[in-house]
Amino acid sequence: MSGPRYERTKRQDQHLVGFECQDCGWVSFPEEKRICKRCGDAPADMEEVDLAERGEIQTFVVQEYLPDDIETPQPVAILDIPQTDGSGEPARAYGLLTETDLEEIEVGTEVEARFREIFSDGERPINSFKFAVPREDKA
Repeated sequence: MSGPRYERTKRQDQHLVGFECQDCGWVSFPEEKRICKRCGDAPADMEEVDLAERGEIQTFVVQEYLPDDIETPQPVAILDIPQTDGSGEPARAYGLLTETDLEEIEVGTEVEARFREIFSDGERPINSFKFAVPREDKA
């Protein structure tokens, strides 16, 4: 199995970190892009920005038919994650949902980041962020 497609810093393993294009304001997450996907600036001048630990579901799908070693149903969502200081645009991210009942998921639902094991390559776990409905919001 191959490793991650991009390198993360220790800071990125402990915080949600995005990269904002200084030309148009688009925010890349999780990796820094060389070319801005919105304005096409190349090489893009990207500045690191801190992202909030909570975001909002924009759309989602529940995957039912996956390989046998992947737990189903597997809900995944497209999320908007605002910058912690409230400025600029939110980052749009793809995220696995965890610790969440399917009935709780709908467009506009607030979710929070949770650092979890995504999979194991046999020797070490590969960790990243998953998202869940905040515990205090659960009935």
